[in-house]
Amino acid sequence: MNNSTTKTIFAVIVVIICAFSKVSAQVLPTTPDVSLFCKGSDLTLPPAPSGGEWIVKYSATQTTTPSTGITLVSGKIPAANLNTGYYYLSSKSTIAGACESELQEIPVYVLEPLVVDFTPADFCLESPLAQKGKVSSPDANTQAFAYQWYTLDGANAETAISGATAKDYTPSAPATVGTKKHRLKVGYVIGGKNYCPQTADHDITVTAKPTKPTITPGTLTGTATAVTF
Repeated sequence: MNNSTTKTIFAVIVVIICAFSKVSAQVLPTTPDVSLFCKGSDLTLPPAPSGGEWIVKYSATQTTTPSTGITLVSGKIPAANLNTGYYYLSSKSTIAGACESELQEIPVYVLEPLVVDFTPADFCLESPLAQKGKVSSPDANTQAFAYQWYTLDGANAETAISGATAKDYTPSAPATVGTKKHRLKVGYVIGGKNYCPQTADHDITVTAKPTKPTITPGTLTGTATAVTF
């Protein structure tokens, strides 16, 4: 086999591999130009061009020939129908015989909700205990998380606790006596930004140190008794 034939075969193989990679590519949180959505969110399109309408198609993997048509509801793809994958958007005039535009590819990634909780640990005023956070992610592609602990007032308004940005949080000593609601908020970290936070709230009770006991001399039993020799 001569050198020219070898180069031709190699070039064909490269083209086939690139074409296959393009067609089979799946959307990831790091896909260029990806639009991220929290599970349960609608995708709202801008108004269609004047005198025209949107045509939307979907494919789970990247393709040049999407075939699954999407029905818009009031200009939206409802949350129940929004999936990770590629949406292909074109427009067409409502005038009979009008041509359809070229497709715009819109990669979409839907983030599943995190499961967040923590185990409340009541403690004595001068001996704070760690509050242990728990996070479960159903998304294998995104395992970086941001944490923030809060206290809540009676109206559940949040006050961020300075420096409490880890999974576990130990209050400073001495704390404040009483019961106060605390919140752990956790979100995905993608590209240096936080997304789709979930929270867990629990009451934490801080008790005062008991007063020093007072025992009067002579009230103790089993003590030595003075004797005369």
